[in-house]
Amino acid sequence: MSGAIQRHILGSVGAGLGSIGSKRAASHVSPLTMSWLLGAAKQMSHVPNYEEKYRAKLQQRAREQGCGSVADLKKNLTSGSRPKAPVESNTSGKQKKASSNLPPTVKKMDDILRLDLLAGRTGAEVGELWTAYHAGKPGVVSAVIPAETYRRLLETARKNPLFVLPLPRADQGVEFFLLQFDYHQVHFTSLAEYKLHTVTARPVMTLTHYTDLMDRGIVLMRGELDPENGTFDVENAQLLALLMQLFYVSGGPEKRALLETFNHRPAEFDYAQLIDAAQTL
Repeated sequence: MSGAIQRHILGSVGAGLGSIGSKRAASHVSPLTMSWLLGAAKQMSHVPNYEEKYRAKLQQRAREQGCGSVADLKKNLTSGSRPKAPVESNTSGKQKKASSNLPPTVKKMDDILRLDLLAGRTGAEVGELWTAYHAGKPGVVSAVIPAETYRRLLETARKNPLFVLPLPRADQGVEFFLLQFDYHQVHFTSLAEYKLHTVTARPVMTLTHYTDLMDRGIVLMRGELDPENGTFDVENAQLLALLMQLFYVSGGPEKRALLETFNHRPAEFDYAQLIDAAQTL
């Protein structure tokens, strides 16, 4: 993190929002903005039951694998108890290299879903299994990202590895979160906590992107929440992930300008403009 950005984060927010150290800034958020943010959070809370949505396909996969049920299939995909099928020879080297891009303490994709049992599956089929496997797991979010979308995200992140995102907090205003890219991982930390503890501040969530199957057109994302944080839940995680996508990939020139200003001209960054920009999809 550059000295200019760190000084900006540790200093004042500017634009009438008061000190960045104030966890919430309710009095400076317009009713329209707060209504939109809360509406987005509520909308994100209605997560579809993907296991129900893909039940027929999952049952077919279970039969093909010789499993008696979808539950047995999910167990099979994550355990080593059954005989392993051959790994596709043309992808095993790529998968090993992709997994090695993650820190050694992070779960590799093969620790979550066995890559050998995904051999021969299309990206869409793997995506269904990945989504269904994570559905309903406490403290975890997941997504299946088109490979080209992830390339665009990574390209933007290399130039703009830091940002802040606003999260609605009911009638208490907005809490800001610092987003930090670390290659295939993204760490989200309360901005108030970062101001207090800087580099030792504990992230509330870390997103890990598994690029093992980019040759099949997908990147698999898994987000793990801090189990000791009682104020940050899956709904919060989903909203921050949505906002990250909007500012880094699909949000248009206004959002990209804010992202670039924060990273390259931090003294000019306006938190009020950030909250306004977060209203528009």
